[in-house]
Amino acid sequence: MYKLTKKRGQNTMSTFFAMITILSAIMAVGSIEDCGGSCLGQENWILFGFCLTSMIICGIITLLTQKEGQ
Repeated sequence: MYKLTKKRGQNTMSTFFAMITILSAIMAVGSIEDCGGSCLGQENWILFGFCLTSMIICGIITLLTQKEGQ
C-alpha cells in the first residue's frame, strides 16, 4: 500500500506539468488570434513567446518526471 501512495505522489507533478503544457499551447494560439476583424483582436507576440517558452519547458519537465515515475 505504501508503494502505491509513493507512486501516486510522483505522478502528481507529471500531471501538473502536462496540464500547464496544454494550457500554455491554448493560450499561445489565443494570443495571436485576430477574430477575422469582428473584434478588437490585437496580435500579442510577446505573450505568444512567453506561452510558447513555458509550453516547451513544461513539456520537457513532464517527460522527465514521467521517466522518473516508471
